[in-house]
Amino acid sequence: MNTTRRSLLLVGAAVTLSGVLAACGGDPAPEPSTEPTPEWTYGTPSPDPDAGEEEAPNDSLLPQEADQDARDGAAAAAIVTAKVWIQGSTMEQEEWNDALMETLSPIAQDAYDGRWWGYRIRATEITGDPEIQSATMSTAFITVPTDGGDLNLTLARPTPTSQWLTSGIDTAEDPQ
Repeated sequence: MNTTRRSLLLVGAAVTLSGVLAACGGDPAPEPSTEPTPEWTYGTPSPDPDAGEEEAPNDSLLPQEADQDARDGAAAAAIVTAKVWIQGSTMEQEEWNDALMETLSPIAQDAYDGRWWGYRIRATEITGDPEIQSATMSTAFITVPTDGGDLNLTLARPTPTSQWLTSGIDTAEDPQ
């Protein structure tokens, strides 16, 4: 390619590029700033050690203590699961399994579905009120006394307005 053509192509490219920049409202790149970039730190400032809990920062990653409605809802859901659980030796196994699945979270359903051991459950009645061991707005650990020993249930819900579902069942003599 001769020098004249090359020069014409370069001039044409420059004219085209400047037209594109003008059409897009693009200006030449700004000069880099000489001001220092501010330091960014991760985390929430620690509360004053002399301050009370009410002055501690609200960190959304920390579990919020359950209010009374959450505690009541978790306890009611635990009783529903416990009532199905104690019928393990009196119901047809498939019927018992289906009823239990309705009270479980999706991940617990995967773990418990098709485990035909309800007939081995010794408990036949609930002997007391559920006892909340601990509860937040999204999880609760509840003990339900039965005539076959305590039934320890873990309950969870994804949001404060969601239904409580059982995500774990543990007994003193957990049938395997």
